[in-house]
Amino acid sequence: MNRVSLRKFFAANFVAAAILFLLAAPLLRAQSDKPAPFKDVPSYIAWMKQNHKAPFNLPAPTLTRASTKSLVAAQAKASAQKAHPAYQNIQVNQDRNLWAKAGLASAVNPLDPRNWVVITNDFRINNTRTFYHVSTDRGHTWTDDLLVGGADPFTFSAPLSFQVNPSVSFDNAGNSRLAMLSGNEFIDFNNNYLNLDNEIDEVQGFADGAYSNVFPTLIDAQQCDGALNGPFTCPGNVSQPLNTTDSNPTSPNAGTTYVYYTFFCNLDPGTCTDGTASIPSFGSVILESHSPNAEAPFSAPALVSGALVNAAFSTMVIDPAGTPHIFFDDFTNAPVINMWESTLTGAVWTVSANPVATFTYNGLGNPNWAFTDSGAAQPGCGIHQYTAYCAFSAAQVAGGPAESSPSVYVAAVNVNTGASKVTRVNNDAFNAGKHHFFAWATTSPGGAVYVGWYDDRNDPQNTNVQYFVGKSFDGGRTFTIQKAVNDVPFNPCNGLPGCGYFGDYTQLASGPDGIVHAAWADTRDGVSMQIWSQTVEF
Repeated sequence: MNRVSLRKFFAANFVAAAILFLLAAPLLRAQSDKPAPFKDVPSYIAWMKQNHKAPFNLPAPTLTRASTKSLVAAQAKASAQKAHPAYQNIQVNQDRNLWAKAGLASAVNPLDPRNWVVITNDFRINNTRTFYHVSTDRGHTWTDDLLVGGADPFTFSAPLSFQVNPSVSFDNAGNSRLAMLSGNEFIDFNNNYLNLDNEIDEVQGFADGAYSNVFPTLIDAQQCDGALNGPFTCPGNVSQPLNTTDSNPTSPNAGTTYVYYTFFCNLDPGTCTDGTASIPSFGSVILESHSPNAEAPFSAPALVSGALVNAAFSTMVIDPAGTPHIFFDDFTNAPVINMWESTLTGAVWTVSANPVATFTYNGLGNPNWAFTDSGAAQPGCGIHQYTAYCAFSAAQVAGGPAESSPSVYVAAVNVNTGASKVTRVNNDAFNAGKHHFFAWATTSPGGAVYVGWYDDRNDPQNTNVQYFVGKSFDGGRTFTIQKAVNDVPFNPCNGLPGCGYFGDYTQLASGPDGIVHAAWADTRDGVSMQIWSQTVEF
C-alpha cells in the first residue's frame, strides 16, 4: 500500500475533516485517489473530503414524545442508582442535553484509588470540545468541566475552535495531566482566507484532578492556512495524541509526562521536519515529547517509529525501571498491519527488531453501522512488571485462520526482549459473524489482565452492542471471565446523525487497589450518546 492510500485506511486525522461541514459545495466537488501538490485550497479540500469522514458540526438533535420519555427515564434511573449504595451503571457526564459524547480516556489516581478521571470528546457546544469528569468516590458521583482550548501561535494566540483525541494520566504526586489535539476550522469568504492550524496541547491538573490549569502548554503546532484560491500553506498535520506519566515514585523518571502522536507530511514532493525528526513526502510517523515535571518545558519532538513511514496509532507503557515503551501500528502492507515496539534508551527511541504482532484488519463490515472504525486496530496497552499487554481488533492474526468480522486479541510482550504471544480474547464462537472493537487492556497490581471492548454477540441482528470486560488469571493466555458490564444493550448509531462517529478508542483503567474501572459511550435512551461507567467487581 502506498503512503497516500494509507490515509484512506485509517481516516483518523480529524483536523481538516472538521471543516467539511462548513465549506460551500463548490469547494467540495473534485475528488481524487491521489492528490496533486496542494497548490490551492480546492485541491486540499478535495483530498480531505475523499479521505476523512469525522463529523464535527451537527444538526440540532430533536426528540419525539416517545424518545423524550425514554431520555427522562434513563436519567431518572441514573439518579436512582447514584442514591443506592449498590450502584452499578452511573452516567458520567452531568449535562442533560442530547449532544453526543464519544471517544474517551480514563485514569485512576495512583495515590487514591477512589479518584477516577474520565475525559471525552463532547459535542454539547456544537463543535467538538474536550470535557473532563472527576470522581472521588470510585465513580459514584461525577463533576463536569470544560478543558481549556489551545491558543494558536500563528494567529497571535487566538483560541482554536475545536478539540479531539482526549488523553489523561496521573503523576506520582496524584495530579492529573491532560492532553488533546486542538484545531481551527475558520473560513472567511469575504477576505478569501481559510485557517486549519492544528496543535497538540497538554494541560496540568491539580487537587487530585479536581480542576485544571487555565493555560495550556503547547507541545507541537503546525500551520495550515492561506488564501482560498492559493497560495495555501499546509506542510504537515499532527493527530492522535495520547499521554502517559511515570507515577512510580522509585523510578528515576518519576513525574515525567510523555506526549506522543502521529505526524502526517503533506508535502509532494518534499520532506517535512518537526523537532529532531524528518518525515518523507506523504509519510506518517510517531513523534514524542516529554517534560520531567509540571514546571519544566517539553522536549523537542523526537522520532519514535524509526525508518517506518506509514505509522499511526500509538500507546505507551512504562516498566518498573522507568523505561517507556511505545507500541504502534505500521500500515505499509495494509490491510496486513505490523505492530511494533519502540523503547527509549539513552535519549534515543529504538524500534524492535521484529514486529510484536502481525494481523489483518479489514474494518467492521457491519451493514447496520456507518461510523469510522479504524481505531479498532490501535494497540490499547497496559503493563505488569516487564510484560506489556496490548489489545486490538483483527480478522486474522499472523497467517492463522481468518474470520469474516473482527475479534479482540491481546499481545503479551516481554518489553526487555520483544518476545510476544498473541491470544484471542472474546470466547464466543469463532467466525460467527460477530463484531468486537475498540479494545483496551489494563492490569491489576496482582498481575490479573483485563480487556474491555464493544461486542454485539448477544444481538441476532448484529445491531445492538454491549460493553464487555474480560479477566485473565494466567498472563493473558485465557480470559475465563468475560461479561457485559453495561445494563442495557444499545445501538451505537443512535447517537449521531448518519451514524458517522462512535469515537476511536475507549480506555479501560485500573487503580492501585486492583479495582478496574470501565467507562464507555452509550445510547441506551435511544436518542443520544452519553458516557456511562461502572466499577468492575470481578
